[in-house]
Amino acid sequence: MILLLQAGNLLAQKKASTDSLIRLSSIWLSKSIADQTSIFIDSAGQVKTESFRGLPSLHPIPVSLSRKIPARYVNMPAFLQFSLLNDTDSAQSIFFLPGFYFNDIDLYKYDSAVGEFKPVSGQPGNKDYNRTSVGRIYLKPGESATFICELQFIKTTVNSITPILCNEFFLPNLLEDLRNDRRLNSIITYLTCGVMLMMIFYSLAAYFTNWNIEFLYYLAYAALLGFMFFFKAYLYKYPAEANFFFESYFDFMLQCAGTLFYFLFLRRFTNAKTEFPALEKMLLAQQVITISGMIAFTILNFFADNFPLQNMVENLIKYSWSACTIFVIAYAIYTGEMILRYLAIGHSFLFLGGLVSLFLINSSYRFNPTLSSLINDSLFWYEMGILFELVFFLIALSFKTRLDIAARAREKERILLEYEKSAIEKQMAVLAAKQEERNRISADMHDELGSGVTAIRLMSELVKTKMKDNTLPEIEKISHSANDLIGKMNTIIWTMKSTNDSVDNMIAYVRSYAAEFFDNTEIVCRVESPDNLPAIDLSGEKRRNSFLCIKEALNNVVKHSHATEVVISFRIGPHLVIKIHDNGIGLNYDNIREFSNGLTNMRKRMESIDGHFSIRHHNGTIVTLSIPLQ
Repeated sequence: MILLLQAGNLLAQKKASTDSLIRLSSIWLSKSIADQTSIFIDSAGQVKTESFRGLPSLHPIPVSLSRKIPARYVNMPAFLQFSLLNDTDSAQSIFFLPGFYFNDIDLYKYDSAVGEFKPVSGQPGNKDYNRTSVGRIYLKPGESATFICELQFIKTTVNSITPILCNEFFLPNLLEDLRNDRRLNSIITYLTCGVMLMMIFYSLAAYFTNWNIEFLYYLAYAALLGFMFFFKAYLYKYPAEANFFFESYFDFMLQCAGTLFYFLFLRRFTNAKTEFPALEKMLLAQQVITISGMIAFTILNFFADNFPLQNMVENLIKYSWSACTIFVIAYAIYTGEMILRYLAIGHSFLFLGGLVSLFLINSSYRFNPTLSSLINDSLFWYEMGILFELVFFLIALSFKTRLDIAARAREKERILLEYEKSAIEKQMAVLAAKQEERNRISADMHDELGSGVTAIRLMSELVKTKMKDNTLPEIEKISHSANDLIGKMNTIIWTMKSTNDSVDNMIAYVRSYAAEFFDNTEIVCRVESPDNLPAIDLSGEKRRNSFLCIKEALNNVVKHSHATEVVISFRIGPHLVIKIHDNGIGLNYDNIREFSNGLTNMRKRMESIDGHFSIRHHNGTIVTLSIPLQ
């Protein structure tokens, strides 16, 4: 039935007396009468202004209503009641300013003769005044009267009640002072408009330079938001139909249209359709939500009388933008793309600024009043978010420009690559032919030479058997040479065969060779390798040189180390690292010349395949071979 005010605000204020008189002699220029004015908001339609004797219930005006009117009260008529006493010896005209913004201000004066409140009519010869901002009161000398002011709010969240009485000669100055009470805020807003104008010119230049349509989208975004900021500052507390239309409807339409173009810009600028499908879907969804919200907001504004629902639609759209901003930030972190990261940093500032702005719009809470009025200005926080977002957008644009330059350079190289492609294909064909020839030669060696050498070894063994103790030394040499030749030929065949071009095959071959090599010795050999060997290619040249180095190292172990144990370990990383560690007498630098040719050959073999060779003494001798796997 009556306005339900917040208990905290009621307890924090001194209740105004409905019959306390405001003396006109105390008003030199103007005077705030909020403490001497009572309020009633007719939420149930109880008051009939055609004939009423008073208001059902009155309350002091909460401080919160001087900041903003809650959306649920915007459609309801508000009534202010105050009492005046003309304690001068002449008739007085005084102007009453209840606050901002109202479609109409109707004043009623209590007529004791009939016991009712009657409308206050203008006095003959008075100057014109705007009935949406002020009401004129006339009192005779010594006259006292109680007045009720009926207010109809416009459809906006920036309405406020700040009742003031003002002398006629000071009225123009007061209206100007009210418009300039946030001069610094307006200056910052105009500076923001200048930045947006700069971006409009920049977008035009970028479009005519590269003919990229996304810069036209950004131009529209900057222009629409720039217009909104400009009119916010220029029309601030300006009681005119144009401002009422702007504050209640058009400012939100400008913001929505600008944001729509920004979504279009982001989709084209990031190439979201092909590179970031999830981002593309989110931005498309936001465009649909924004357009649907604009339609619903328009219908509610012009064809309905439900401002809370209209305000809820506006807030839902803004919250959806905030959700989109959070998604962009999270998506940039997830993808790790630098251009999205720059945009995400800018969107973080935009999100924080928009969040504070929404809080100040939808709440009557204000920060410490001793701070600058900027801190409590919702538009200021939104502007700061836009400006910081703009800074990081320019960084992202610079980064993208650099990428575009690199892309154009790559495009120039593409023709050269196309030209070289045929040559590369020819080289690949040659390599394939060589590989095929390697396989053929290895097969021929195995089938032809292998069988022949094996026959020689078998015949020499057969001769040795028949001759028994009368075996000639030459026969022994033939048998030994045949065995040695078979081993070397098997190594060559293993090296040439392309199916063996892998790390795991090499390790298996070394394991088999070492077991056979140390079979007739007292040296125990262990081969250590990773349990799960990845499939890594290793060319025939690298396998051959690596194996020959291993073979030379094992020969040195048998001939010079006096070891009882040798460990061959394989470690796989960017390089294949092979260590041959024996527990022998170690490296004797005085006698190193005994096998210096072998060490020199091992070092040269490693260098020929861009590898590394080292030998050192540590509880024996450690030979390390490092072969690059790329």
